[in-house]
Amino acid sequence: MEKEFQAGDAAKKLKSLAGDIRFCMYTTYKDGRIESRPMTTQDIDAEGNVWFFTSRNTDLGEETSGKEAVTLIYSEPKENTYVSVSGFAEIVDDEQKKEELWNVMSKAWFPGGKDDPNLVVLKVTTEEAAYWDSSSSQMVVFFSMIKAVVTGTTPDGGERGTLNLS
Repeated sequence: MEKEFQAGDAAKKLKSLAGDIRFCMYTTYKDGRIESRPMTTQDIDAEGNVWFFTSRNTDLGEETSGKEAVTLIYSEPKENTYVSVSGFAEIVDDEQKKEELWNVMSKAWFPGGKDDPNLVVLKVTTEEAAYWDSSSSQMVVFFSMIKAVVTGTTPDGGERGTLNLS
């Protein structure tokens, strides 16, 4: 079943789908190449913005200037949840946001702590997202696929839709 969400409802749906998935593939397009890297999501806020930490000394920290087009890919196969987020990234120099997002696990990647001068906040302003979500267990999905093969039908893929946040 196809659904479409707008603005505040879209942001809530995005947070409900991807908010508990800690890691995403952060994808950019540079010099004719698609580049992806794993990133830890720090927060998805009420407007649907996605927040990360990065270092000024990384390729990502050095290359993100202004509003860079990015795609975030979230996947939780155990829950049959998949989300593709399109938006624009920018470095935000905001000490209050660093404080708000900082957690004990961040220290693993940033041993200098939240006061490290190279630690920056990376904000992705979400424009739109697509999602596929089947709350069924893997066994139910498997039997749905077997049934489809036997009956010549298409399996029920669960809910899918678009989230428009721009």
